[in-house]
Amino acid sequence: MAQKRKAREAFGDSKGQLSAFAAAKLARQSAVTSSPVLSEVDVVPDRDGLATAVATEPYDGRHSRASTPAASPSNEEIAEVTVTPRKPAVTTRCSTWQPDQQNVSRDEDGCLELALQHDETATFIGEYDVEVLSGIVTIYGTVLQPNSGLQRVYAPSTHALPQIQARQPNTALRLSSATSGLRKLEKLSPLFRNIWASQSTSRRSFTFLATTDDDASHRSLNVLEIDRDADAVLRTLSAKTSVELRKPRIMAVGAKSSGKSTFNRVMCNHLYSWTQAKKCLYLDLDPGQPEFGPPGRLSLVEVAAPVLSPPFAHPASTRSRSFRMVRSHTIAATTFRDDSEHYKACALDLARYVDKQYPLIVNSCGWVSGLGAAMLTDLAHDLSISDIVVLEPLDSRLIEALRSPSSDLVLHRIPRRTPRPSFRTPAESRAMQMMAYFHHKPSPVDGNLRWSSKAISKMRPWVVSYAGPDPGVSAVASYGQGPNPEFLAEVLDGSIVAIVVLNEPKAQQRPPSPSATGEEKDPDNLANHIARTSESLPYLKPNNHGINLTVPPQTSRCLALALIRGIDTVRKQIHLVTPLPESEAAALMQQKVVLVRGVFDPPEWAYYEDLYKGDGSIDAGERPWISKKGMVGIEGAVWRLRHPPMAAAVGANR
Repeated sequence: MAQKRKAREAFGDSKGQLSAFAAAKLARQSAVTSSPVLSEVDVVPDRDGLATAVATEPYDGRHSRASTPAASPSNEEIAEVTVTPRKPAVTTRCSTWQPDQQNVSRDEDGCLELALQHDETATFIGEYDVEVLSGIVTIYGTVLQPNSGLQRVYAPSTHALPQIQARQPNTALRLSSATSGLRKLEKLSPLFRNIWASQSTSRRSFTFLATTDDDASHRSLNVLEIDRDADAVLRTLSAKTSVELRKPRIMAVGAKSSGKSTFNRVMCNHLYSWTQAKKCLYLDLDPGQPEFGPPGRLSLVEVAAPVLSPPFAHPASTRSRSFRMVRSHTIAATTFRDDSEHYKACALDLARYVDKQYPLIVNSCGWVSGLGAAMLTDLAHDLSISDIVVLEPLDSRLIEALRSPSSDLVLHRIPRRTPRPSFRTPAESRAMQMMAYFHHKPSPVDGNLRWSSKAISKMRPWVVSYAGPDPGVSAVASYGQGPNPEFLAEVLDGSIVAIVVLNEPKAQQRPPSPSATGEEKDPDNLANHIARTSESLPYLKPNNHGINLTVPPQTSRCLALALIRGIDTVRKQIHLVTPLPESEAAALMQQKVVLVRGVFDPPEWAYYEDLYKGDGSIDAGERPWISKKGMVGIEGAVWRLRHPPMAAAVGANR
């Protein structure tokens, strides 16, 4: 039998050579990111620390399959590596307009005034304000005129770039640099790096692109194009909204990455431009890729402005004049797989608040088989959908099932388009949206959003008592698999929860308990289902059938999400970080509040922010959600999530 190798021989010496595993991983990363291939001579010696530098290379925005946690930082300083961008193999034309002395009247650091002729297009990457001085233009399906005022546009490389197209001869417009603070998030996470206009060649927050070769970072960029088939459907639905007394209820149905979100955005802009009300309602029923809020939440939003940005740049709120939150619920998960009944109950409750004088757009999920297909069919019937836009390909049986409940339902088909590469995985997109949500804050002056570059660890938390005569938190509810009460405090620490307010003193249990069983004196009273841990932390215990209780949407609403930054078991207090405005957070003290935990994505972005920002003042004792473990090869020491035992692993809930 062959002699066993020592650990150093098997995995390599971190001071010098690479292990076979680490070298293979490095080669895979190099292939995915199109980095220069390292030869064998380059890898083995590592005299200049090249392997370590590559391992800590910041996210360059060109990973299509690599996961961000692979570049998780250690508690040491993060190395910044200058990587020479590689030119894309294919050059794409972005604009038909070309700047010259005749069509550029002003060209300064923060401002550009230009003239477009009929049907000329101009594409820009970055963040900017656009104002039409004369003529008419369209952007993202929105019609802008001189009386439209300033419109904020966010055009990162992660999404298709919108084109500005002139609809009249001698159209003049002004583009101005914008500073919302969103770009500052790149200091806190590599997910936000290299997605905006390069500032190495210009002081502007935006850059004009005639072709993709004009991009200084040489990223693989896409331009938003509304083809003839989609434009025909958009015009038909807009005309229907203007003519018919009964406003349409529109739902786009398609598989994942079929373009539903883009279509819905453009549809909102069409309705804003071509209807008298300048307003529509948006029923956001996709918990994995929502449009106006963080993942795990369903919402009804009043849209009263053009949607000219990706989802992470326009979260809705009750104070927003552009995207006002009417009502929202949480399922505390990115899919309704584990509790489709609660998901459906939330959707139907939101539908009760739809104002019928405005058109409704329903953002459905991309789950089009099995349980997902059955849910789409039920929602199409229960929500009284009038128009379904089918983004092909779609199973013919599902199409027939969608059509069968109502003879009045109109089906619109958009042929399959060539799929485009995604520059962020779904998990990375959710992380970006969640991170931007927690860092956003509305401006009371102009109504525009602002983003804070302060790390989560530096934000002042709300301190809420969970015990005593007048607690701020009535109970903690666990959706899905619940933890053993013995470990509830440990599971909650560093996790995302939803702040749910009870509108009535009584909340019905779901599923309802038969009165004949006599399990509780009053099964409708929430207090009858509350138990406490050894730390006096209140929680909703499962019923006698072992089913975790959910807060009924008819008697509750979700106000915001929060991150539990700590639990003070001595003072019986929970420290919450939330983007909820101060006035609304203070008002919670007078209401019954339930914190809902579930299967939200772990907020790894929050754990690493101060490390990426280069703040070494936070030590391991102040970061209870992750633990440091030594690793071999080029990875070094990394921070990894801790997973306390759940109920199934320890025993039944007591």
